[in-house]
Amino acid sequence: MTVSGNVVPLHRSRRDADQEADSQLREVLTEWTAWLRERIEHDWRPGEWETAAHLFSGDVDYAGTAVYRCDVAACDALTRTRRGLCATCEKAHRAGSLGLKEFKATSVPDRNRVISGERADCRVMGCPRDSVLWGLCNAHGSLRHKDLQRDPDSELEAWIERQTPYGPSPACRVAGCRYDARAAFGLCGMHQSRWKKVTSTARGQRSAPAPAWLDRQAPFLNVHQFSLAPLHPVARLEMLYALQRRDERGQKIDPVAVRQAVAYLAERVDSIATAEAGQLPSGKQANVDALLRETHRILRSAFDRFQGVDPTSRDVLDLSELGVRSRRGGTTQRPLGLDVTGIRQPWLREVLVTWIFETKPNTTEARRGLRVCTAVSRSLDARVGGGMDSAKLVFADMNAVVDTFRVLPKLDGGAMSSKQRGALLSFFFKILDYNRAAGHLDGMSASFARHSSHVIKAEEVDEDEAGKALPESIIAQLNDYAHLLGNGVTHGKMTSEQVQAMARAIYELLRDTGRRPYEIAELRTSCLEHADGEWLLIWDNRKGRRLNRRLELEHDTVETIRTWRAVRDTLDLPTGSEGFLFPPAGENGIIRHLVPEQISSMIRKWADNVPVLLSEELDGNGDRVPFDRSLIYPYAFRHSFCQRYADAGVRIEVLRELMDHKSMQTTQRYYKISHKRKREAVNVMRLHTVDRRGRSAPMGSATAYEARSVAVIFGNCTEPSNVKAGGKACPIRFQCAACPFYRPDPSYLPVIEDHIRSLKADKEMAVMMEVDEFVVRNLDDQITAFKGTVETVRKLMESMGQDERDEVEEASAVLRKVRAVQGHRSAVPLGMPGFPGQRGESMA
Repeated sequence: MTVSGNVVPLHRSRRDADQEADSQLREVLTEWTAWLRERIEHDWRPGEWETAAHLFSGDVDYAGTAVYRCDVAACDALTRTRRGLCATCEKAHRAGSLGLKEFKATSVPDRNRVISGERADCRVMGCPRDSVLWGLCNAHGSLRHKDLQRDPDSELEAWIERQTPYGPSPACRVAGCRYDARAAFGLCGMHQSRWKKVTSTARGQRSAPAPAWLDRQAPFLNVHQFSLAPLHPVARLEMLYALQRRDERGQKIDPVAVRQAVAYLAERVDSIATAEAGQLPSGKQANVDALLRETHRILRSAFDRFQGVDPTSRDVLDLSELGVRSRRGGTTQRPLGLDVTGIRQPWLREVLVTWIFETKPNTTEARRGLRVCTAVSRSLDARVGGGMDSAKLVFADMNAVVDTFRVLPKLDGGAMSSKQRGALLSFFFKILDYNRAAGHLDGMSASFARHSSHVIKAEEVDEDEAGKALPESIIAQLNDYAHLLGNGVTHGKMTSEQVQAMARAIYELLRDTGRRPYEIAELRTSCLEHADGEWLLIWDNRKGRRLNRRLELEHDTVETIRTWRAVRDTLDLPTGSEGFLFPPAGENGIIRHLVPEQISSMIRKWADNVPVLLSEELDGNGDRVPFDRSLIYPYAFRHSFCQRYADAGVRIEVLRELMDHKSMQTTQRYYKISHKRKREAVNVMRLHTVDRRGRSAPMGSATAYEARSVAVIFGNCTEPSNVKAGGKACPIRFQCAACPFYRPDPSYLPVIEDHIRSLKADKEMAVMMEVDEFVVRNLDDQITAFKGTVETVRKLMESMGQDERDEVEEASAVLRKVRAVQGHRSAVPLGMPGFPGQRGESMA
């Protein structure tokens, strides 16, 4: 005996190990398929699913299947997109010159059976065989060929009438194939070609196709069909199981996406559940990638249950398996997994998992729950005992948890507002209270509970805070790059052109209406109303609980909405979004319209893509410095809209109504002018006052300007008795343009022009009333006089240099804003001392 013969090998050969592993895997897969068969619905989707043929034929009238009728009026073919065209009509439209709308209304399709896959019978009356040539079956086609050899002038129609039908041909041996068998092997033409390709390297006579090959062949498929036959028998059951679970959740079945997923899996995996996630494709079509990833997640969770593993006990939870739905509903590039390894206390992990499983929050809420529980875990980990035993927790432990939230930073390490920290603390209490009320925490210490002192007071910060408005020069620059809106943004099944059209419409509505981002996102398709010759926007102020509000629109804004609605009509809209102007990204979200976060992402990405944005500030060399792009976000356009009107001197009560502010104080923030700016504006404007003849009449000081601007609303007044009486003793009843004491300046131009329009309206009314001539003449004279004042002030402005004109216009805006806040008073207060009451009045 050799020495080697006495050695016991410590390791089996790799070949033996591989064989044993394969044997074990086959055994597991056998049990796995039996487990799947018990849970598959055998009567699933009656009329659509054919179990024996593994064939799905979608019902165009069922909302749960993503298949639709061609939008061409005269066409009854099917397409995968709502309001889209079938393949035949799409090809005809590309080849023609008609616009899409006209094409849909007038085109009559010439059905191409090669493209559509339609089957037609032989033209001989009563012959059920497939037509192949001249509309005849193979047998009649052969007879017709011989007939033409004998008589080349033979008429086809007359020849057809003389023929007798044949009996039906055997069907193709591939399950579900609707074509006749033509060859010796019992295959139709398409499957015969496939079999020839498979056996092209074989020498001699080809053998008949094996049953295993036939079993994995799909029939000819139309746009509404898919076949699971090409998959390995195990993967076939797995895919069917996953599709049924998706169907239970209300997700649509997209036959084309399933067909593409099957084509990818057919030659790559025998079992989807045992495949690694890395074997799945990426960078393909988004809906196919998403389908494959979700199928893998569903099957991995099912495989865990098959093996006796509780999916909730894993370190990474499958949210879709727990019944969690996305808030937005779009396809996502990240898996719906929740990594709970950061929660060290088993009871705390159980609290989170139970809350998710039983309350079915959306994905955003589930991830917020993970965040707060992770923060609680870190806090308890630093306590004595690490918070491992929930029965030993004390009130001091809860205090420590609350203290952690008081200083909790953002995920990126930045400072978090007290309002956000308080909201996260309340969210943790919400999860804890649910578990306690549901009886899941009976063993927990009663002292580990919320107390009235466990509150993080929010710093009052109004989202309508002024001072965040974008300069008009920046908005003008952004307008120049509006063509970049939506670049690089994906949104469900929408094309890049459709996304760009939606992004542009959203931007223009934010800019031109001043509505909040969520108010734009929630607009209905019926948001336009025409009343009394004006177009109105109908919107909901949910923040103020004021619904069906109206806002007057400019013509350009109306066209923005109409243009987008025309694009929207071409979309394959997700279910439930039909009534909203801006649809969500996908089918499965709780919210059936666009959400503000998506608007924010679009605007931020656009701002980053703009090549150059220059602020109004200058560097040491006198060059304009780049603008801080972090200041460009959706809400900034609301601030800008409001600031634009405030700067124009619109009265504060009017602007409050326009912005739908609950409090006048909110609107007043946009009118805030510092004492220094007021004084500077007055010092500029006092030098540009004129008299009624247009002669320069500058005020000697800012104090004189203040004193003389008390009296009238159309300019300054120097009539002593009127100034002394606070503007209540005008001898000529405010017919200022005829008064030698009248001192207008450029800041009063808008008010004077408004007064001219008012006088014209009064004149028209007087004429209609047939009053005496002197009344009409007086109104005419006032109109002429005030027009002369406007012309005088405008000429004064035109005579200035550019720098001086800019200075005067800026000062005018400041003073108009101050007057708008004061309402009927026209005084410009400069912080001068006042008296508690007038002489002779009570001081109480």
